[in-house]
Formats: sequence, C-alpha cells, structure tokens
Amino acid sequence: MEFLKSVEKSISQYTTDDKVFLILFALEKIHNEKDWLPFEDLVLNNISHPAQNKFLKNSDKKENVIHPGNGWGKTSVLAKKHIFFVLSNFMHLSKYKTLNVAITQDQAELVHDEIVRIVQNSPILSGWFIKNDTRFPSSKIVYASGAITEFKTTKKKGESIEGKEYGYISADEIALELHLEFLRDHILLPRLRKWRGSQIDFSATPKGRNAYFRVVEDIKRKGGYVQGGSSYDNPHTDHSLYDYQLKTWTETKANQVIFGQFVETSGLMFSGRVDKLFDNDLTFQEVLTGHKYIEGWDLARGKNKNADSTVGFRIDIREKPFKVVKRWSFQLPWTEKERENIISSGEDNPTSSIEREIRTSYYESNAEVYIDSTGIGDTLFGILKDIANPVDFRGGNKDKLLENLQAVIDAGLLKCPYIPELADEMTTYDRSDVNLPTDNIMGLAVACSAIPVYEEDPVMVVDHDILR
Repeated sequence: MEFLKSVEKSISQYTTDDKVFLILFALEKIHNEKDWLPFEDLVLNNISHPAQNKFLKNSDKKENVIHPGNGWGKTSVLAKKHIFFVLSNFMHLSKYKTLNVAITQDQAELVHDEIVRIVQNSPILSGWFIKNDTRFPSSKIVYASGAITEFKTTKKKGESIEGKEYGYISADEIALELHLEFLRDHILLPRLRKWRGSQIDFSATPKGRNAYFRVVEDIKRKGGYVQGGSSYDNPHTDHSLYDYQLKTWTETKANQVIFGQFVETSGLMFSGRVDKLFDNDLTFQEVLTGHKYIEGWDLARGKNKNADSTVGFRIDIREKPFKVVKRWSFQLPWTEKERENIISSGEDNPTSSIEREIRTSYYESNAEVYIDSTGIGDTLFGILKDIANPVDFRGGNKDKLLENLQAVIDAGLLKCPYIPELADEMTTYDRSDVNLPTDNIMGLAVACSAIPVYEEDPVMVVDHDILR
C-alpha cells in the first residue's frame, strides 16, 4: 500500500517509463500475490466489486467457471482477463492470441466492446495499447505488440476455431450451447497447448441442468475453480428491481436468473425442449422465391415502455423440418390511426405501427398470417382480417396452443436459430405464467398453430392447406 500512496502525481505527467513501471508492478502483484487491486486501480482505472475480485483472484486454474445471476458483471471480468493476458505476454508479440467465443456473434462482441471501453478509460493504456479495432470481415482487436484477440461464434461446432493456438480463451453466455461438451474437449482445450499458464474461462447464467451443468461439474472434479453469484453482488445495479421481480417470479426462475443456481427444470413445459428446437448453425434468412411461409404474431398488451412487446415469427414451410427464418420484437402503436394521433398530439413520433409491420411483412412474403385475437387483439384482427387468421387464447385454447407447440418441437417438425430471448423464456416458463415474460413463446405458439402434428387432429388451425 505504501507504493499506492506514493502515486500522487497526475497521470498526464507520467513518462513512458513511468507507465511501463506501473504495468510491470501491477502484473507482478497478480502473478506473485493474486492481488488485482494495483492492476485495476492504477492501470485500468476500473475496480471490480468484491465478488468479481474474488473470481479474478482465484480463477488461475486451467479451467474456471463463473455462473452468477444476470447483471453480475461477467463481461467486465472476462475483458479484464484478456487485457491481463495480453500485457503479461507482451514480448511474444504477434504470436500471442486470445479468443472470446459465444453462441452468437453479437454476444461474442460484447466482450470486444468492453475491452475497448476499459482501455479507452485507462489513463495508462489509452491511446497506444489498441492498435486496430475491426468488426468486419472478422471481429478482432490488434494490440501494440501485434497480439490479437479474436471474437468468434461456436457455430458448426467451432469450425472457425480449429487449427489455431490461444493463450487465453473465454466462452461467454455458453449455457445453451448444444455441443458444449464436444467443443470443450475437442476444440477449445486443445487450442491451449502452445502457451504455458494458458487458461479457459466459462461464463454464463445457468439454464437448468444441461450440458453446461455437466461441464461445470466435471471442471469441479478436475480441480478447476467454480464460482456462482447473485445479481445482488453487483452494487452498481438497481437492487430494488430485483426485489420487485422476486415478488412475482417463481422460485425456480428467481434461483436461476437472480441467484445463479443450477435448478432442476425438467418439470417445466419447455425447458427440456430447448435442445430439440434450436440449431445453433442456422441463421435468419430473407424471403426466397418459391418458398412458402407462415407468420404468427403475439400482440403487446400495454402501451408504455415497461409493458410487453409484440413478437412475430416467420417460418419457412417449404420442407421439413420447417425453419424459423425471421423474428420481430417491438413496442409500437397498435394501428396507423393511433400512430397518427400520437404524432398530432406531440407526445412522440413513432415511425410505424403494429398494423403496418404485419402488413409489410405479409406483402414481402405472401405468408399465411395468424395473429392473437384475444382482447384488444380482436380489434386489430378486425382491421387485418383481409390478410390474417385469428388465434384465440381464451378458455382452454391457451393450453391447446402450448401443447401443440410442445408436440411440434417433439416431432422434430421445427428448427430455429438460437434466439436468446426465446431460450430464456423456454428455460423458465411455467404453466401458471403470471408475471413471467412469455412474448416469444406465445408468438411461436401462434405461428405453430398452423402446423398440425396429426392431420386428423388439428389444434387451432383455420386452414392447413398451406402445408400441402
């Protein structure tokens, strides 16, 4: 601490030698004492909260896992470790590489964004440490030493990762990677062979007792470091929001999403069907000539920004298994007339409406359109009845729709690209869904009402001829 007290002059007065000394001093404190404070305080100007610091201090094994609740700050921790490994191996120049992987490219690039943000806010690293920051054709950061951090997806079982060597790998939000055990054993771990002291960190909020859970248990048995955590651990987030959510969430959802626990979800309606529905190698597609489509819409029930969203799905039904090829999610006025009234009143300037979006998508695809006609949806259906079919959730119809969605997935009739919002809803959905987010599940259920599992026993379908 005496050293820290002595660092009083302005950073702007530091010479290059001063900065090099501070970096080397901070790195030495981590290597010798597992003390990350000088590195975070003097070099990064970004100090972790106590639970993050605990992970940084103890995650020095070959494999490490952090599985806290949402909002804990996993991305920041991973970004700091990439910076640490690059600085620790600065003399290896362009030979040295680190890697962050995730199921989607957008998720992989969250760590990219955080590394750039931390470096820009660091008075010691800003202006020289990052030499080049690119997103296309591939996402990567090139550092002053020539070292590189790459950001990739796990699509096609990590095909783009094979044949390379990395000194540090982070696998972020990996809980629903369908081939995680294969990726770990055959793709990721073999990439660490070149560098001494190399590590891999797995990071994700749990999603039931799936492949991620099995990998975590195996890492424990092998002596790796595993740490959970609560959303409440992060003092920089709004804890009153978590208090509010806990009032209505089921115990299963709260334990998983807020407290980061691996809970048994096999009794839930859709949790065990995540692996059957998602194909992480699929991507969204534009409308193709000669293809036939279904579009299903679950309509928002509220008008403020805290209300639910209107969610729509487009399904390509040219061949089995059918494929989800587009998803919409937005909060807009229900009708064009309402949109015009809002603009004329000066309240806001919405550029579209739910009515317009549904019509635009229909004109683009010539799909068979199904919309939730329950409650206020009945009014919107009246406006759109020239292009749409009604799907009513009242009475016992809701159960029938959800059971049909289950059956469609179980029969292998539908595949879907990985959609984080849909996956999250599926892993926590309970039939008593009061105060649970359900927009995506219900939107998919509306679309799949047009897919009969048994031709002689339609569920809620107006006309099945579109499937023929």
